[in-house]
Amino acid sequence: MGSADHTSTMTPRASWATLLALTLNILLVALPVAYAANLQRRFGLSVYDAQLLVTVLSIALARGFLQIHIDGERGPLLRGLMLLCAALTLGMGFYVGLFYPEISMEAPFMPPWLIAISAVLFGALMLSLRRSVGMGILVVVVLFLGYGLLGHLLPGELRSRPTSAAELVTYLAIDANGMLGTALKVGVVIVIPYLLFGQLLARCGAADFFNDIALAGMGRFRGGPAKVAVAASGLFGSISGSAVGNVVGTGVVTIPMMKRSGFSGTYAGAVEAVASTGGQLVPPVMGAAAFIMADFIGVDYAVVMLAALPSAALYYLAVFINVDLNAGKAGVAAIPRAELPSALATLRQGWHFLLPFAVLFYGLFELNMRPERAAIWAIGTLFAVSLIFGYKGRRLPLRESWSVLGEAGIAASGLVIVCAAAGLIIGVLNVSGLAFNLTLHIINASGQSVFLLALITALISIVLGMGMPTVGVYVLLATLVAPALVEVGVPVVAAHLFVLYFGLLSMVTPPVALAAFAGANIAGASAWDTSIAAMKLAWPAYIVPFLFIFAPSLILEGDWLHILWALFSAILGILMVTAAMVGFLRQTLPTALRLLLGVGGVLALLPAGLFPSAIWTDAAGVTIFAVVYGSGLRKASASRTKVTQLGMLKGEDPG
Repeated sequence: MGSADHTSTMTPRASWATLLALTLNILLVALPVAYAANLQRRFGLSVYDAQLLVTVLSIALARGFLQIHIDGERGPLLRGLMLLCAALTLGMGFYVGLFYPEISMEAPFMPPWLIAISAVLFGALMLSLRRSVGMGILVVVVLFLGYGLLGHLLPGELRSRPTSAAELVTYLAIDANGMLGTALKVGVVIVIPYLLFGQLLARCGAADFFNDIALAGMGRFRGGPAKVAVAASGLFGSISGSAVGNVVGTGVVTIPMMKRSGFSGTYAGAVEAVASTGGQLVPPVMGAAAFIMADFIGVDYAVVMLAALPSAALYYLAVFINVDLNAGKAGVAAIPRAELPSALATLRQGWHFLLPFAVLFYGLFELNMRPERAAIWAIGTLFAVSLIFGYKGRRLPLRESWSVLGEAGIAASGLVIVCAAAGLIIGVLNVSGLAFNLTLHIINASGQSVFLLALITALISIVLGMGMPTVGVYVLLATLVAPALVEVGVPVVAAHLFVLYFGLLSMVTPPVALAAFAGANIAGASAWDTSIAAMKLAWPAYIVPFLFIFAPSLILEGDWLHILWALFSAILGILMVTAAMVGFLRQTLPTALRLLLGVGGVLALLPAGLFPSAIWTDAAGVTIFAVVYGSGLRKASASRTKVTQLGMLKGEDPG
């Protein structure tokens, strides 16, 4: 969200509008949280999902129009028009919310009054898209709407059934398969409580605690500042749900710290971009995509979370390895111990921040709670410990609770709007049949080859993901391209994780590498150079998704022996290829050893189940690593012996 979302610059004349905007922000979070806590049933109320969704969506849209009115940058005429749009959107949304059961019964007959209401809600969403979530998703939505209206004019198999504008708008605005569908339901009911959890973590000092833990744990190693950036960005990014937002939020601290330690601005910006993007792959939140994925494919959230853990671990391990080897090659030292916080002291002051996460995971895995209910328990726990303990003398005052809700509402408004936009895309796909046709075309183009199909799907995912937020990326790809992988026998969880991975890689892949561009801006480096460096840093992320298609053990499917071996060989392969790219492993490597390591790393990365006797490629990779590493140890030992002998000849004490 842009600066227009901040209400600190309001004029006295607009004080009533400011108060109304704050009220809408609070309602935007309070209603979903109350629904997730099941308060409506405690009061004997029966509320349909669609009633909550249309009410929350209208609040999000109205607050956007109201914010433009408050800013008053475009003159009194526009301010008045925005106020009218806010009132009309809020009124229509609340009306539909109150009478949705009756309205849904009338929808098939398309009365004129319902078409008018649908047009108001649909138009408000279209007007809000560019300002709230960017031009990229607006263009994608317009293209799909164009197909929904004009697709019947296309030749061949891409032709859709004729649909009038009134029919399409009413279907998209009112039907549960349109903008009030699954994507918005997951965003409102599940993700908003987690956004509140993240805001509360930031305000009560938990973000500082995790940053201090990262400093204490990683700062004493070579390249410590970059490792701190990776750890802190991964922890914060797993909750924040926005790669670019995470770069901006944590990069202002980590990027200058990396540059001061000796890393180039280009590399520092790339590290922050890659670490922040990876946060979307780390449970518990995964940029909200995990919850939508679980709902899409009909499995428990815990299944998705466990399947995502190994690939997320490999992703961050690869970044740590790259940082460590680059630091060793460039001679980047650790952070001086005097500047590091004590790990024990940090834990003594902030141990209580671990309790909400313990409650969250206990509720998810032991009690089999729904994700939103577990989030409510975690929020309650965090709120209680924040009031009681605080961190470094900093407690969350009770009077600031409303402001936390308001800030969470600002963060949630963009999510609600992008989820509704994703619903528009899904609605067009349903009404036109495009999803089924596109799946057939992708499979035919691959010639039934799983590898070629995966390669085509990866390219499509990167292109479609450019410039789009995590939720929009996943919903689009899960609907359009993931079914093609499932159709040829790829496990459904693996297929959906595959498209999510490549959709998110658009954040660091030119030409629209938004996370890399944000990191370059903070680092004062070239945006293009930073995005190229980010691609090199994140190279395993372009390979690992292919591995878990052909080696389901990497998403914890199969027996533990195969799972452990697959993880071991993947880690070894990543280490070897990264060392070959950097040219350093304990010491600077000559070209011949770099090539040998690269070949061995590729062999180790090949899944043992890819073809008969593929286990021998892993064995060959392990052997090559042992030879190269052993050679480095012998050279290092010989070098130390030579130095010692020279010192003795000069009469120096060898100790």
